[in-house]
Amino acid sequence: MTSASSPPELAAPLPAFAQVETGRGRRRTRRGSFLCHAVIATELRAGRTAISRLRADTPLSPRPTIASGEEPFVRGGDAARIRMSASAAGPVGGDTYLLDIHVGAGSTLVLRDVGATLLLPGPHGELSRWVTRLRIDDGATCLWIPEPVIAARGCRHEHVIEAELAAGARLLFREELVLGRHREEPGSLSARLSVRRDGAPTVSQQIDLGPDAAGSRSPSVLGGHRAVGNVVVVDPEGAPGPAAATPDTGSAVMRQDPCTVQISALAADAPALRHRLDLGMDLLGPPWSAAAPRGWSAVPR
Repeated sequence: MTSASSPPELAAPLPAFAQVETGRGRRRTRRGSFLCHAVIATELRAGRTAISRLRADTPLSPRPTIASGEEPFVRGGDAARIRMSASAAGPVGGDTYLLDIHVGAGSTLVLRDVGATLLLPGPHGELSRWVTRLRIDDGATCLWIPEPVIAARGCRHEHVIEAELAAGARLLFREELVLGRHREEPGSLSARLSVRRDGAPTVSQQIDLGPDAAGSRSPSVLGGHRAVGNVVVVDPEGAPGPAAATPDTGSAVMRQDPCTVQISALAADAPALRHRLDLGMDLLGPPWSAAAPRGWSAVPR
């Protein structure tokens, strides 16, 4: 556990699959794998963003940090910055990770990872899950730029992101999914992304990849590509960039509603995917992109 600087809020009920065994001191799911629950919350205090709640079960470990490089998308420079790390590999088959994020009214959260998430098979061939529930209040901004999620050979994983935005909330989310490590056959990955603004759906998609997803390697889906990614930007002042564009043959910029734009891309590997997503972000204009020549990356090194 990290720290809690204010009284905890009433915890939301866990999904049925994440219920723990009763009568045990350790947080384990019914089949002996771990259930990890992490909470991140920010609020506005005296006009500045503060971390109001920060806790996690092992192996998840969210840590406050400072600005790293240029952040053109942080308006005014005031933000809480947190990096997610883990003290063990995984999630492994059978594990369930649950991450709750609440960005309070008027505050700004920049959330990044220390390293990529490597999905590994468990000893019993069971499904692993990572569910993230994100809530952004009016006037708040969440910039969530995780490192790639890599589906290693033999894994079976469900990756769920559910974002609920108030009408005046702002979001930048970047997602990179990679099938297998270098020259490795991939595992199976099911990724579901749901973004709702003021109660209405703006982005809802599910991608099933790997051996368990029939047809996912067909030319009409991934073909020979091993990486797929998205950038979603929601801005109550209006969706940035063009209504539609194709920066190259492997990416597309699509306006989903007057306040939401989505960039989707396919690539042979993670570096090529990152380059294509960066090209799409270049079309969004300030503050979501930097003027050329690019002096920063959305995922700095």
